Amino acid sequence: MNPIRMKKLESEIIRLISSAILEGKVKDPRVFLPSFHRIEISEDLRYAKVYFTALCNNNERKKLTQGLVSCAGFLSSLVGKNLHLHTNPKFSFVWDNNYIKSLDVIRLIDESAPKTLFEELQPGATDEDTTDTEEEEDSSRIDKEAE
Repeated sequence: MNPIRMKKLESEIIRLISSAILEGKVKDPRVFLPSFHRIEISEDLRYAKVYFTALCNNNERKKLTQGLVSCAGFLSSLVGKNLHLHTNPKFSFVWDNNYIKSLDVIRLIDESAPKTLFEELQPGATDEDTTDTEEEEDSSRIDKEAE
């Protein structure tokens, strides 16, 4: 299949699955606001592996995965009806550890970023402190002009 068409199909499937969960079409109480990051579809469109994460602990993650697995058939038929596919893909849901690792790497990069000259010269100053002093200077200048 054309790679561009495959990417469009992947994004549309993620959009449909997400909107079905947000609109309450999935009635399973174990499914609570997962975040879908990517999807891998086989060339013949028979299988689709959906990678997801959520803000939860390990017990909730297991329940969420079980809930998604139990509603996979419903989501498959929903995607097939809306996209008019010849074959409905069979979904398998996988917790996305790579996404979580990438967030940790981004956090480490942000922490190791070099400081600006202003931050080096005034380590205790923040943006809020500078806006407060600017407002005080403006109000004192206005008071002096009024006199």
